[in-house]
Amino acid sequence: MEPSRIERVKRGAIMGGAVGLCLGLVLGTWTIFKHGPGSRGYINTLSQFMATSAGSFALFMSIGSFIRSEEASNNSNSGNNNNTLQPQNLMWKQHLEKRRLFVSRGFANLPVEVLERQKWDRSMVGIVKDQDS
Repeated sequence: MEPSRIERVKRGAIMGGAVGLCLGLVLGTWTIFKHGPGSRGYINTLSQFMATSAGSFALFMSIGSFIRSEEASNNSNSGNNNNTLQPQNLMWKQHLEKRRLFVSRGFANLPVEVLERQKWDRSMVGIVKDQDS
């Protein structure tokens, strides 16, 4: 059974808090070494950095986990099996096919106006063959 949305939000908050604590420890230590602890002292300054970054990361990770849990619940309730392409996957497939065609043709994809505006020799890029040769 999949975890509920609340459990996913909790997990996101815990992961964000852990990342924020580590980042706050690193940045707080660097700031204390560079600028000194100030009037609050070493421990209070470092703990403020750690608590602030942990709270910020926990908030944003929990919001992100909630948004992702909505997407996961919508996809699981829609009844789609793995054999059908989702709209996003279908759009990605079409994009890759267009890009493959574009890359394989190279400069021939560029309109003539672009080539003339850039003052490129069209015979060099293979659009028009030389009449002299």
